[in-house]
Formats: sequence, C-alpha cells, structure tokens
Amino acid sequence: MSSSAGDGRRLARSLVLVLGIAAILGLGAALIGMRAFAAQAPPEELTNEELLARAARAAEDPPEFSASFTVEQSIFPTQLLEASGQGEGPPALSGPLNARVWYGGPDQIRAELQGENGDRIFVRNGSKTWIYDGAANALRTGESASQTPTPEVGSVTPAEVNRLLDELAPTSELSQEEPVRFVGRQAYVLTLTPKDGGSTLVNRAQALIDSETYLPLRYTLYADGHSDPVFSWRVSSFDAGPVPSNLFDFQTPPGAKVRSLAPEGNPPQPERPDRAEPAEPETAKAKTVAEAQRSVGFRIRELSDPPGDRELTGVYLKGEDGVVLTYGSGWGTVILAQGPQQKGAATPPGNGDTGGNLQQLPTADLGGGVEAQELSTPVGSGLRWSADGVSYVLAGSVPAPELEQAARGLR
Repeated sequence: MSSSAGDGRRLARSLVLVLGIAAILGLGAALIGMRAFAAQAPPEELTNEELLARAARAAEDPPEFSASFTVEQSIFPTQLLEASGQGEGPPALSGPLNARVWYGGPDQIRAELQGENGDRIFVRNGSKTWIYDGAANALRTGESASQTPTPEVGSVTPAEVNRLLDELAPTSELSQEEPVRFVGRQAYVLTLTPKDGGSTLVNRAQALIDSETYLPLRYTLYADGHSDPVFSWRVSSFDAGPVPSNLFDFQTPPGAKVRSLAPEGNPPQPERPDRAEPAEPETAKAKTVAEAQRSVGFRIRELSDPPGDRELTGVYLKGEDGVVLTYGSGWGTVILAQGPQQKGAATPPGNGDTGGNLQQLPTADLGGGVEAQELSTPVGSGLRWSADGVSYVLAGSVPAPELEQAARGLR
C-alpha cells in the first residue's frame, strides 16, 4: 500500500470525524434554538372562562415549584401596620417584604420570610411542622394532621366560573391583553376594571398568570391618581418542577428556644375565661328599614346625604342586634353598619383585640361633640364612632371628606 493511499484514508477518516462533530454540534444548537423558540412562542389562546378555570384548578392542586417573591403596599398607614405587627404575629407590611417558597405537595411546604434581624421560617413535612423565628431564635414544632387533598370535593366547575363572571359583568370589565414575558416565563395578562370609574377610587386590578402552571406571577392594584400600584405581589424567580426533599427537613438552630405546637400544627392559644370565642353572626336581608327596625332595640339611622347621591340598595340584619345599610352597588358600594354600643366601651363592639391598634388612627370631628376614628387609603375610607349608645361604621371606596359629610347628615 502506497504512502499516499494511507494518507488519503487518514484524511478521509479525519474529515468524517470533523463532519460528525460538526453535525452533533449543529444538532445541539438546533435543539437549543427550538427550546428557546418554544419558550418564547405565544401561549395557547384561551377565553376568560378557560383561563379562570385553569387558574382556579391550579390554586386547588398546584404542581411542585419554588419561587421568590416581593410584596409592597401603600394602602394602610405605617403606624397602624406597625401596631398590628406587634407580638408573635407576622411582621407589618410597612415596607417591601421578601419571601421564598418551596412547594413539594400539600404535605411538603417551606416558606421563608426574610427580615433584617432574622428570617421567619415555616416548614411542613408530612405530619411534622416547624415554625421558627430567627430574630428571637425561637422554634415551635409538633405533629399536625395530613393535608392530603381531595380533588373531587370542592373543585371549581365551569358553572361556578360562569356564575362569577355573571356577577362581575354588571359592574366590571374583565379583559385579556397580549401575553407578556415575565421572569423568563410566558404569562397571560388579565385585567379587571370598574365600568363606572367615577363611583370608586380603584382604577384597575391586574394579574399575570403563568402559561404553563397557571399560577399567578404578579398581582397589582392601582388607584385613581396613582401611577404606581398601591399593592403589588410579584415573583422575582419561579421554577416549576420537583423540589429537593431535604429542603423539608428542618434542623433546630443551636441555642434555639423550643416550644411545642398544639394539635393540628397551631400554636397554643391563651385561655379566655371571660367569654367564649364569638361565632360569626348570621345575616338576613330585610325588605325595608321599617321592617328591620322592628327587630332591634335602637333607632336605625340612615344617610340623608349619601356620597355621590347613592340610593339605598340593601337592608340587612346582622345577628340579633346589628343592622347594615348599603348605598350604591358594585365597586362603589358604601356601607353603614350600626349596633348597640357595648357597656363601658368607647368604640363599636365586635373588634376583639384590635381596638388598641385603632387608637393609632387620626380622628375627624363630626359635630355635636362626636369624634370618629378615620382610616383613609388610596382605595377607600372608613369612619368609626359611637353616639347615644349606638356604635357606627361607615366605609366605602370614596374619599374620606365625602364620608365625613355623609356621617354628619345621619337622620
């Protein structure tokens, strides 16, 4: 065999090897390109009914996922939130709140709420639950009941979705915009807008729904006159797929103070020897104020000058001695609740342990020596006061001055 023939065969084998590598590389690049194209391709076109139904089913039985998210709000005053966040409850949402969640099924959940002085961690793994406060280095742990879902019970049906849309239709516009790419994922854009914008301070609410899992990626609430959302919940990273099981095994930090949880994974509740936990009062609709008046022992008062000339649209009996009047409908409904003042109380009854926090609110002069606590937010306002042995709450998605004027005109 000649030297030139051997060289030729070696060259041929080299060419085949080079071309083979090139083909493999080309195939790999093509596959990567196809995946990138598929990831950026528009999601399946769905009606509002189909999208809501899939989102409801995903909320009932979500796939495994991990996510980081941030919550921000400018609705409630900082001083009120700081007061409500005292004790062992969750921190007040007076600034951006960052959290991470890992979901491996109803019996495998881990959530970490990040804080400057230490994270708060919740872990459920089967029947075991851990609740850890990093700032106090305190751990509560114990057994809890299994959370295995029963999809056949309580699942959302198309008829229920249609009923919801029928209820929204008279007052709201539900629309879809062009899908967008958010945190590297395709998302549907669903917007809910009041039809009568002049009757409410809410401008619109919008949700981004992941096109693969149908879980929410962002929720924003906008108020009139505010370019930025007054409430925002958004993920900064989202991965759908199996979650490592070791994330659901919590190790007690060194030196942590350990306490037991009550059954069902809930912290022990203090004894309340003075009174039992009140049941939620039943609500019954009355045809007229006169009919409701025959069922209560105080004089029912109405608004002589409702905000925006709203008409009385509903009369409801709340429990044995409470009355609720509604003015207007939909987003612009104004509610006037009234009932006997508790003996020795300076504020209306039924507020549990929140009365002290409400003392943080400013007051409004209603005349005649009556002052009301006032909560004014970008999306609505509320007043709370007592007079002549009766407690009142007046609230609606209207500016606080309009509520004050209406409260002064009680008849």
